[in-house]
Amino acid sequence: MGKCKRRSLYKSNTSYFMTRETAVNNVFRMFKETSKKQHNFKKAMDTISLFGLSAEELSEAGVSYENLKALELVIN
Repeated sequence: MGKCKRRSLYKSNTSYFMTRETAVNNVFRMFKETSKKQHNFKKAMDTISLFGLSAEELSEAGVSYENLKALELVIN
């Protein structure tokens, strides 16, 4: 393996690293800002389906019941 490939493998971009806890917090923040930007709702749905977040986790984070009911088909 060449030097360039080896260097690029060891570089990491921390902006792409997301834990389950930060995913829940990001979804909560996106729902709070949904009235401002409609595309946040789509990003929140993508994050929920990517991490397989449950309704219980989201309600503990503070997501309102109305938003959870709207996502009933996405959340198991």
